[in-house]
Amino acid sequence: MAEGSGKATTKDLSRFLDISLGSAYETLACIDVLAENKFITAIQQQDFERRIKSICSQIGGFKKKLRSQI
Repeated sequence: MAEGSGKATTKDLSRFLDISLGSAYETLACIDVLAENKFITAIQQQDFERRIKSICSQIGGFKKKLRSQI
């Protein structure tokens, strides 16, 4: 999202938000790998997943607001 914050158009920012969502979902996959390999506990995994899903929800809400402006 930081990359897209300086973009001139709403459409550009929306594209960067899509990229941010993709990165968040990739992070969820990495969290699963960390848990499977016992680098983090199940409780830590759940906490990370909850936080990332909250961020995804916020990004989704922001995208919805932007779509109404395009």
